[in-house]
Amino acid sequence: METLTGGEVTAFVLLDIALILVAARLVGYLFTRFGQPRVVGEIVAGVLLGPTILGARALDALPAQSQAVLANIGQVGLLLFIFLAAVEIDLELLRRNMWGVLSIGLGVVALPVLVGYLISPALANETFQVAGTSDTGFALFVGAMLAVTALPVMARIFQEKRLTTSRIGAISVASAAVCTIGMFIVSSVASSISIGESVGSITLDVGLVALYLLGMFVLVRPALAWMVRHEGERLSTETYVTVLVVAIVSGYVAHVLGLTVIVGGFVAGLVLPKRETLFPQLNARLGELTSAVLLPIFLAVSGLATDFRLLTGSALVGLLVFLVAAIVSKWVAGAVFARLAGISWAEGNVVGVMMNCRGLLVLVVALVGIQNGVITPILQLGAVLVALVTTAMTGPLFDHYVRKVPGLEPASN
Repeated sequence: METLTGGEVTAFVLLDIALILVAARLVGYLFTRFGQPRVVGEIVAGVLLGPTILGARALDALPAQSQAVLANIGQVGLLLFIFLAAVEIDLELLRRNMWGVLSIGLGVVALPVLVGYLISPALANETFQVAGTSDTGFALFVGAMLAVTALPVMARIFQEKRLTTSRIGAISVASAAVCTIGMFIVSSVASSISIGESVGSITLDVGLVALYLLGMFVLVRPALAWMVRHEGERLSTETYVTVLVVAIVSGYVAHVLGLTVIVGGFVAGLVLPKRETLFPQLNARLGELTSAVLLPIFLAVSGLATDFRLLTGSALVGLLVFLVAAIVSKWVAGAVFARLAGISWAEGNVVGVMMNCRGLLVLVVALVGIQNGVITPILQLGAVLVALVTTAMTGPLFDHYVRKVPGLEPASN
């Protein structure tokens, strides 16, 4: 592959951003005409620009070096988007429903991981599992992929429907954040087992995650409260930059710990004080740029890695088992644990539908499995299949079940 010069990479990045934004807007608009959230179309736009349709020609317009730069831009956009989604959440509402958030968030990890263990023997062959790897590590990776909930996509859908601040919206998004933390811990443990790390090393990794979360709430939150205590209707540039630095550093630490920038951005948003005052100002400066420009870049670049040409007939049965297990385990877990937390069945079905949404976050976990030599590219393709099917299901099912919840009036796309 020809190596591009710095100037050529810059030129391709600028061209590719324009190409991605046009494709995302056009395909996103088309999907809204069929009752799908715009974000689903933005995901598909990335797939259409990738090798599935264009084959090797995809690299002509989107060379690997340009994609690497775009991937980093997309990660920044993802972090900022989740940060804003967390700032918008009503913390008092969360405190009143903390039992529900924790029980749902942990339940929608525990049940899919259990189901992953149950179905992993059916997938433990050369088609899906790399020869010689740990069966336990493989089973955990399967469970981690089943346990994924697409926090960015969920937040985007609630944002599009203007339900982020509703009770069910806040509980669902916060539960998805708990789920994401738990899921990435499972993924990290699976990775450690697969590469033969000791129990002590695994315990240390989990302890560092707990220390990070404790530090954000015990140290960073009071420091931010002291800084913004005199902020009024106009957020000063110094405070604005400081808040962004906190969000970015939180994303960096979470990424290093194996939790990804998603968790870092969400935690940074939760610890921000004076939220009712600061959110409108932060959203005015960052909101449209993040949701309309940076997030579509992330979704498109993720889709570019998808190649359905790898799909073979011999793998279909295993992939169907994987897909059915993914849908049933998350939807049932979301609805049942919501009901156990005192939430109505009507709201519980909304929670289950949203928890079943995978977006392309499932590919992040699958990529860890590929990099550690545990799963094959065919099972990674299964993760893509789960991402597309469950995400496409979410919009229509959400609209169907949310109308059954008294007092909720979602906005049209």
